[in-house]
Amino acid sequence: MIKMKTRTKTDWSVRDCWVASFDILGFKNLVNVDGISFDAQLVQADYEQTLTHLEQSSEPYSPEDLSYFWLSDTFVIFTNDAQGRSYSLIQQAAKRFITNCFYSSIPIRGAISVGSLITSDDNRSVMGKAFIDAFVTGEDQDWLGLLLTAQAIAKARSLGLEPSRHDFVASPTIPMRKCNANDVMAYRFQNGSASFRSPLIPLLESMMQRAGATHEHKYQRTVDFINAHYRQSQ
Repeated sequence: MIKMKTRTKTDWSVRDCWVASFDILGFKNLVNVDGISFDAQLVQADYEQTLTHLEQSSEPYSPEDLSYFWLSDTFVIFTNDAQGRSYSLIQQAAKRFITNCFYSSIPIRGAISVGSLITSDDNRSVMGKAFIDAFVTGEDQDWLGLLLTAQAIAKARSLGLEPSRHDFVASPTIPMRKCNANDVMAYRFQNGSASFRSPLIPLLESMMQRAGATHEHKYQRTVDFINAHYRQSQ
């Protein structure tokens, strides 16, 4: 007699919240390069460093403020609600996370959206308009960028928060494939201004040399965008 495995009930949570979706560029090549397996713990470590940075910042933060979901090459961070404080946390976390990944030589791109999100009780399943919007917009990029979707921009402004004050810029030159670049804003990979050249440039140039012809232009477009919007004080 074959015993059937009992299916356990899954509880679902529905909320309006901020969602950041990231995907790793060239993931199939990264998981097995010259016989060396891609260490997924690097991404986890970068996320934990991001949380440590938030804990040490002036913004009040607790571990329950951000949650994450990870499947294959997709990494998702989401908040508890769609309030202004949660926007502040997720845009800080997303910017720090993508920068940490670059320092770990992990080519990643992402987008932040807002709206309905449905998650399982163990955060192993996720769906909803906010996730789809962030995922589709993020994957449409033809560079290694971090975007705010049109929904995220409108929501932030409705809360009296202007993304341009958080180092997101509007530009028709944002490298998109199908989406309209005028509908999104991109992180310029710098907070404030600096008296030195962007430290991300040599990292991206080194990553570009290993990327191969298929993805080389994406790195170059990232370098060009950073150079165009980097604020270097005299």
